[in-house]
Amino acid sequence: MAPRNFVFSIALLLVANFAVISARNALVIVGDDAGFESQIYNNKVCKTPNLNQLAKRSVVFNRAYASVSSCSPSRSTILTGLPQHQNGMYGLHHKIHHFNSFDDVRSLPLILRKANIRTGIIGKKHVGPEYVYPFDYAKTEENESILQVGRNITHIKELVRQFLTETGSKPFLLYIGFHDPHRCGHTHPQFGAFCEKFGDGITKGCGIIPDWKPIHYDPREVIVPYFIPDTPAARADIAAQYTTISRLDQDK
Repeated sequence: MAPRNFVFSIALLLVANFAVISARNALVIVGDDAGFESQIYNNKVCKTPNLNQLAKRSVVFNRAYASVSSCSPSRSTILTGLPQHQNGMYGLHHKIHHFNSFDDVRSLPLILRKANIRTGIIGKKHVGPEYVYPFDYAKTEENESILQVGRNITHIKELVRQFLTETGSKPFLLYIGFHDPHRCGHTHPQFGAFCEKFGDGITKGCGIIPDWKPIHYDPREVIVPYFIPDTPAARADIAAQYTTISRLDQDK
C-alpha cells in the first residue's frame, strides 16, 4: 500500500515542476491484474521490449503494496494517495454496490486540473464519483467498449494521438488503464480466458488489431508462481496471459 501522502506528494511535485518547466508531462500506465510477469521484473520468458525501454526512462515501483487485492480500491489508492478505508472506495465500483470515494477526497486529476494541467484517461477507470475523479479527456468503459479502449492497441494509440493533439503545448497528465491482462473468459469466452484471441486476425469472429503481432508462448516454458499449482491447465492460462501482456507491450 502506498503511503498516505504518496500520490499527493507526486501531485505537488508535478505542480512545482510544471511551474518551472512548462514542457514537463506525466504518463501513468496501469495493466489490469498485471504483476511481475514482464521483463522489467526479471521475467525472462514474457517478452516486453517496449516496456523495457520505457522503464529505463521511468519510475519503476519495486515496493508497491495493495491493502485490498481488488480493482477499484487499488485504483482509488493510486489516484488519491489514500488507502481505501480513508478514501471510501471499499469495493468494486459497480452499480449494484455503488462503491464511491468520499465527496471531499482530493484526487490527483482534481488537484492537477486546479493547477491548469490538462488530464486525460484512456481505458479502464472503475472509480467514482465523477466529481472526485474529473478528467478533462476521458475515453473509458463509461462511454466506450472496454474491449476497444482497454485491449485494442490500435484504437488506444489513436485516442492518445487525439488527446495530445487537443492538448497542444499545455502540460498534461495522461493515465492509460489497459484492460490487459485481466481475464475475460467469464464475459467474452469466445476470445479465450485472457482475451488472448481478441483481434488476432486468425480466430474466426475475433476481428483484427492492425498494430498487434500476436506472440504465443509454450506452456512448458512459462514461469509458474510459487502460489499456483504447477499443472497443465495453470501453464496454459499463464501462456495466454503472457500473450495479452505482449499485446499491451506493443502499444507504441
